[in-house]
Amino acid sequence: MRHGGQGRWMGPGGAALLPSALVAAAAVLIAGCAQAPSGGLPPRGRPAVAQVREPAGGGPLPPAGSGSQARAFAAVLLSRLALPPGAREIRPRGVPQMLPQPEIASGGTHRADVHQLFSLRQPMGTVDNFLKARVPAGMRLFSYSLSPAADPGPPTPGGRTADPGSGTGESVSFQPRSLPGGIYFAELSTAVVPGANGGSLLRADAAVIWYPRRSAADHVDAARFRAVRISAALLNPRAHTVTRTFTSGAVIGRLARLLNGLPAAPYQPPSCPIIVATFRFTFVPAALAAPRVVVTPTGCLTVQVAVGGVDQRLLWGGDQLISVAMRLLGLKSLV
Repeated sequence: MRHGGQGRWMGPGGAALLPSALVAAAAVLIAGCAQAPSGGLPPRGRPAVAQVREPAGGGPLPPAGSGSQARAFAAVLLSRLALPPGAREIRPRGVPQMLPQPEIASGGTHRADVHQLFSLRQPMGTVDNFLKARVPAGMRLFSYSLSPAADPGPPTPGGRTADPGSGTGESVSFQPRSLPGGIYFAELSTAVVPGANGGSLLRADAAVIWYPRRSAADHVDAARFRAVRISAALLNPRAHTVTRTFTSGAVIGRLARLLNGLPAAPYQPPSCPIIVATFRFTFVPAALAAPRVVVTPTGCLTVQVAVGGVDQRLLWGGDQLISVAMRLLGLKSLV
């Protein structure tokens, strides 16, 4: 995972990957991210946010993205990349071994990645400086790195090229300053390695992660519930559980709005943090035959919602839910 600056790495959205409120509420210590396969270059077009129907008895669900929207936005980002004079797009049968896909944030099945390969007549260092000096419109420099120097290998008929196993290369990446509705994360990344005749080869990738559509079944209409029971299982100073039941319409309404405002999870974090407390919200319906809604912030950036015992699509966030629960339960700290 890339971090801004020389040779460091970070996950999608920087601080957005690990909200500060969630750190304080759940003592999150670690989180991870994974790679996803790349796709082809889509037709250019104006990205469109998927329309989500407003459920009865409540506000609209958060905007959702789509694969077509993500691919179109990725193509737009890729088109903004400025390259040195004489850059020539190449279409080899396969990507050269020494020019792999750059490390870009995880996205699982909700990630689009488009790329292009270029042959440049300028050496690698010149290309690197050119890219850092010409940030694409509407974007900011995100990170850059330089691998350790290595012997470029023996001369070839076309000049010197890097040994595919040497690892010599440079990368520069950019992030949009703003994102369309329904898009979680986007990055434009470049990888440069030495090429023939003192030139270089460049791979440019635009990766976009979108929010999938939420399930309408997990929408909570506050008017249909007579109570909400909040429980916190704590480990400090010993294992114990704090539980309170609230019948106030204001409390039920606020929790319902927070829950209804969460987007669907754009990906499943592959590793979970160490947590010192777990929370559960149980919405008790006014009608005896109606299903209960049980909400569990997982501590892994996701929120599990079960309606009548049936798990719905994971939601994203939950730090505000935990913060409100702590105040309602009178918990000042978890550590």
